[in-house]
Amino acid sequence: MRVYVPATFADLEQIAVGLFAPERGFALTHRMLEISSLDDEEEIAEQVRDTAAMASVVEYESPLRVVVVADYARADVTEMVGEHPAAVAVSGRVGVGQIACVFIDEPDAAPDVRAARAGEDGRERLESRDLLWWGPGELGAVPGPAVP
Repeated sequence: MRVYVPATFADLEQIAVGLFAPERGFALTHRMLEISSLDDEEEIAEQVRDTAAMASVVEYESPLRVVVVADYARADVTEMVGEHPAAVAVSGRVGVGQIACVFIDEPDAAPDVRAARAGEDGRERLESRDLLWWGPGELGAVPGPAVP
């Protein structure tokens, strides 16, 4: 099952050494598919990805949005009742072979991330930005966030 995991730059380092073991993420759950106003599963998956992206900066305080897209065995994924309709609990470590890709903001998104975290209109500006796609073999080349 494909899971969109909110992450930080430190998590990317954990992936490289085989120690990335998140506890939760977001996926195209039955509940999400039932309540979405969209018919296209790819569009719904983008919504789920964007939910994970916002969680990475608001809940995990990443300096930029970071989403690790990983493939889990269905047995390792449990829907979280009472949470966001796409929220899932996950178990086990995520190896590089399970990574489909990683989405990360461009470094110049940092001011919008800070504004979104502060509850300002930065959230809307941040949501209007595209996330950059990185393949699993490119993780070592991901530039770290600029220090303000």
